[in-house]
Amino acid sequence: MKTALMALLLLATPALADGREELVRSYVDRIIVNSLDEPDRREPYFTEIQLLNDFSADFVNAYADALKTSRKRGDVVLFEADPMTGDVNRCPIGKTGIFDRTRSDTPDMLEVTMDFPTCDSAAARSIRLMFFLKRDKPSSGPDRIDDVLRFVKEGEWFSLKAWLERQAKP
Repeated sequence: MKTALMALLLLATPALADGREELVRSYVDRIIVNSLDEPDRREPYFTEIQLLNDFSADFVNAYADALKTSRKRGDVVLFEADPMTGDVNRCPIGKTGIFDRTRSDTPDMLEVTMDFPTCDSAAARSIRLMFFLKRDKPSSGPDRIDDVLRFVKEGEWFSLKAWLERQAKP
């Protein structure tokens, strides 16, 4: 009886109980709030605390360098559009999903799908994001976001970290 109960508990536990899904879900929730056309409710993606706790050292360095270069150029903002979705219209998001796409021969990655209904004369569409996770110390510590890729078209993905690295170049 006790063994059966333990097996049932293990089966009922989320597949991604190691914190990876919760980390990605927290950013999906921010994306959903930010997709609303309500500026007073916007939730930042890159506060100092979020950068230190949620993102890899490589990502934080790319972000800091891009921000520094942007300020030197006199730019008002670093991102003209939502950095996660690329959306400038602020169209609300419908259904979302998070799927573990990690295989033994790939880095840790979680795919996010988001459906946008028809909005501002734009047709309904879906967005796919791929969150790449890594640990700053390979054998221990929490998973951190190392990059976020956004599907553009077949065979083409937009890399947020690569974009930040390009922005850091004068």
